[in-house]
Amino acid sequence: MPRFSRSTAGLAAALLAALAGPARAAAQDMADYDYENLVLSGVGVHVAEIFPSRSEPTLGLNVRVDLGLLGPNVRITPGLTFWSTRLRDGEVQRMEDRIEAACERGGVPCPGIDLGEVEISDMSLDVDAHFLWATDYVVEPYAGAGVSLHLLNGRGDFIDDTFVEELLDAIAPGLNLVGGLEVPVAENLRVLGEARGVLTGNVRYISLSVGGAWRFPPRLQRPVMPPPPPPSTGGR
Repeated sequence: MPRFSRSTAGLAAALLAALAGPARAAAQDMADYDYENLVLSGVGVHVAEIFPSRSEPTLGLNVRVDLGLLGPNVRITPGLTFWSTRLRDGEVQRMEDRIEAACERGGVPCPGIDLGEVEISDMSLDVDAHFLWATDYVVEPYAGAGVSLHLLNGRGDFIDDTFVEELLDAIAPGLNLVGGLEVPVAENLRVLGEARGVLTGNVRYISLSVGGAWRFPPRLQRPVMPPPPPPSTGGR
């Protein structure tokens, strides 16, 4: 059985300690991210200009809550967004052409189909994670990503209760990319500007928004976080 000198054993112990140090630090950093850190901390409202890929630009409304920090510099913000607009004339024309082509393939020509004005709306539930940057300036930037669930609804005088409406109606998951700037204007009040990109199966859009956020005073945050324990003096 091989024998090791004291110097060899000491070197091995030092090497193990050096390797274990970064692992402990990484584990400690990961332990800082915990859902138990989340606290209902504030509420915000955004008015957005929506630019859908297939529809006319429109205004949208977003209401969100601030759940505080999941861990260092990472904020969680669920929200609810709604907007409504009409499909572009070119998109409606393409739908009409496809229906006419389907009729011809079925042996029942139906030329001159007119779907009229087709409207579409989107109600979505979003959950975003924002990474916050601390700066020496008044403006505080953030960027992040999230997931969303979209309730899409199509309607129109000539498509209601038809298969065309059923094609437009959908419940679809989505992915969000977001970046913005915050400007503190009071102790608990901030003005925000934000750009967002949303990708779903049926609807894709970008939005530019402005809004405000109010952070609750500590006594109104739920659950109420207890104050940190006083530092230990080490004496009796």
